Amino acid sequence: MSDDWIFDSLIGFLRGPVWNVPILTFLEHKSLVFEPGEGEDNEEYKKIHDDYKNLVDFMLGSYMEDIQITPQQFSDACTKAKIKTQFQQGLFEQVWAADNYEIFKRMMIQKNIELQLQALELIQQRYGTLPKALLPTEDGGEQEEDHIMAQIVRQSIVEHEALQKALSEEEAKIEQALANNVGVQKKLQVEKDYQETLLIEHMKATKISNETEEVKESEPKSSGTKHVVQAEISHENIDPEELKKRTEFLKTQRDKLLKMKQVERERILAQEESKHAKERPKSASAARSAMGGRGGRQKIDPQTLEVRKALARKLMNEVVYEQS
Repeated sequence: MSDDWIFDSLIGFLRGPVWNVPILTFLEHKSLVFEPGEGEDNEEYKKIHDDYKNLVDFMLGSYMEDIQITPQQFSDACTKAKIKTQFQQGLFEQVWAADNYEIFKRMMIQKNIELQLQALELIQQRYGTLPKALLPTEDGGEQEEDHIMAQIVRQSIVEHEALQKALSEEEAKIEQALANNVGVQKKLQVEKDYQETLLIEHMKATKISNETEEVKESEPKSSGTKHVVQAEISHENIDPEELKKRTEFLKTQRDKLLKMKQVERERILAQEESKHAKERPKSASAARSAMGGRGGRQKIDPQTLEVRKALARKLMNEVVYEQS
């Protein structure tokens, strides 16, 4: 079995639903407690990071069982094989975040903000106030996650009337205010972009520290942009109590969006299982177990930990290094 074959198979696994469904579901659901400005030593954050490392190792271990290779063969493939296909930055972050707490924390804060932004855009879709540039396309080239969001948007628009009737009078007013408030979307988008900048800067700092064997922390020089744009949108003079209500309502809509995403992902996972159950029995079972939250942390072979580290190093060298 060639190193290239092993690595190509791995890339296909990381890009498929058996990996993505449990990983993305975990990241999104657990991101809800990650807020900008929280301290570095948040114990809850660290516990979630440990759980995430366990999940990544569990999924990689099940994949190796399916293709019947040893951890040493996997590590050798990571060292020798070449990445031949385009590898999405998000997939790299998923692997590297398991090996680096700071990257994980930045990624989770960004996820939280991204979910709020998606929930807001869903509301705007119902009211027809979403800017044209953000409308989902129907060009047939959707990525899996884009497809999931497009499905949810279509469902939400169809069920708009029923959804509105379920709201109280006060909630309906808040929803309409959010749908027509450009400033809220602008602020969330700026914060999301800022967190993405922090994430990229820290990955670059991690790259430097790996090369020089010195730990170096870095904050992006562009951080002042956030404060400038926030000042531009702060003139709305919204009553603090009203602002609090809008924030809480948006988070409630974010939680509903998460449930809709999970339903759609579970449907996709079921389809994948029916097609490839015989080819990937261990990893499919692992994904289903992770989605059901059964069994808590899994016992991981220590060699599997080295597999994850080898994969992270490979992606750092060939993906991040080339893009920086």
